[in-house]
Amino acid sequence: MFSKIFSCSSSGLSCSTVEVQADISNGLPSFSIVGLGDVSVQESKERVRASIKNTGFKFPPTKKVINLAPAQIRKEGPAFDLPIAISLLLASRQISVKNLEKSIIIGELSLTGNVKPITGIIAIVEHSKKAGFKEIFIPYENSMEASFCGGIKIYPIKTLSQLIEHITDQINIQPIKHKKIVTQRIHRGIKFEKIIGMAGAKRGLQIAAAGGHNTLLFGAPGCGKTILCRAFKYLLPPPNTKEVLESTKIYSVCGLLNEQTPIISNRPFREVHHTATAAALIGGGQNPKPGEISLAHNGVLFFDEIAEFPKKILETLRQPLEDKKINISRKGQTITYPSNFIFLATMNPCPCGYLGSKDQNCKCTDSQIKNYQKKISGPLLDRFDICLHIQKSSMGDLFQESSNPQNLTDRIYNASLTQKSRFNHNNADMNINEIKLHCQLSPENTDFLNQAAEKLKLSNRGYLKVLKVARTIADLESSECINQLHLAEALQYKSTSLTV
Repeated sequence: MFSKIFSCSSSGLSCSTVEVQADISNGLPSFSIVGLGDVSVQESKERVRASIKNTGFKFPPTKKVINLAPAQIRKEGPAFDLPIAISLLLASRQISVKNLEKSIIIGELSLTGNVKPITGIIAIVEHSKKAGFKEIFIPYENSMEASFCGGIKIYPIKTLSQLIEHITDQINIQPIKHKKIVTQRIHRGIKFEKIIGMAGAKRGLQIAAAGGHNTLLFGAPGCGKTILCRAFKYLLPPPNTKEVLESTKIYSVCGLLNEQTPIISNRPFREVHHTATAAALIGGGQNPKPGEISLAHNGVLFFDEIAEFPKKILETLRQPLEDKKINISRKGQTITYPSNFIFLATMNPCPCGYLGSKDQNCKCTDSQIKNYQKKISGPLLDRFDICLHIQKSSMGDLFQESSNPQNLTDRIYNASLTQKSRFNHNNADMNINEIKLHCQLSPENTDFLNQAAEKLKLSNRGYLKVLKVARTIADLESSECINQLHLAEALQYKSTSLTV
């Protein structure tokens, strides 16, 4: 007796359709699962056995073989419990159902037959829709996050018996109603324009938010670097529907979604402590999960006091910052996670922090200052589009009201819309062809930039980053062309040294 139904295997954000084939034949009682399943898949034998018995059905006492095809794809996790149980009941002729050729069944079973939630449900639903399936049966507790996926009937299942009654036409479960994604801007925390003083730094961060530029802030302790960065998230324009789904998929794979937060509707802001490991930062583990750089995708990754991070950890950021993705290789497979984020970092200019300060004298030696600043390598420093030297505000300014009536968020949002209409991404992500097309300069401005680049000893990457920042400055001013003032301001932000 043979049966076959369809399920889905997920590896990172990638999914594959899996045939769950069951064969029951005469022979000594045995139960085996083949098809390259991991330990949790093999353990499903006991969960399925108990679930079938406790649901009121008979567990077949003969030889039973479950094949998860195709066999060359590694299967992980307990999500095959539910399809294995249904396939066994079909093969033993205990239930007879309608055609399930266009259905996906997935879910973990408890010993009592209850269906438990799984991770990565949005990626699974999206794959099922693209693969041509018409309906999918998922755990009830995953229904909230799955409701934001349209184009396929999604049935929430609480128990094994409920699924059996539905597919045998004893009851009729209503599919989940599709919910519209509503994006929003972050409103928690201090508003950026309420921060007193530091006009130059706020201008630089405004440009960074508008164009998606990586930014380094350095200055004396207590000058306001951290509060500026934490208020930076208030400036970010709201994500679009595609970006919301991308971020939600990543958080779903990590199991970070719940009923209170079923979807990531605003841009993520991930603040990483300097004790974080490489695996926590870039992702990894036995079954590779996304790290902080992927959880910050479409948002912000913030390193407070970046010089306190081990140099080995910092160097792992060079490739993701350039490629906007991270490849993790484990057990003969390579999993790719996106990592397109704005990188914000703060640091002191020296070990004591008072180099260049007007209030306190620096007590560090030249060698101490040099060794401290060398913790940020040249290639990593070159990946910052904007470097801001933060000066301490006067104490008298703290009692003044903010005198900036201009709505920063509206200007940034309009500049972001200009970029999206131009090439559907931020200026910071422009490739060489887009730079040639949208950053054209007059002969006089070209000579000006070339002379400045030679004097500042800019690398080729640094030269292109100046053009990208200048393009963002022009967009904030609704200017079609990049003029010399835009270039001069962009060059001001491109520092090749932290010495002040």
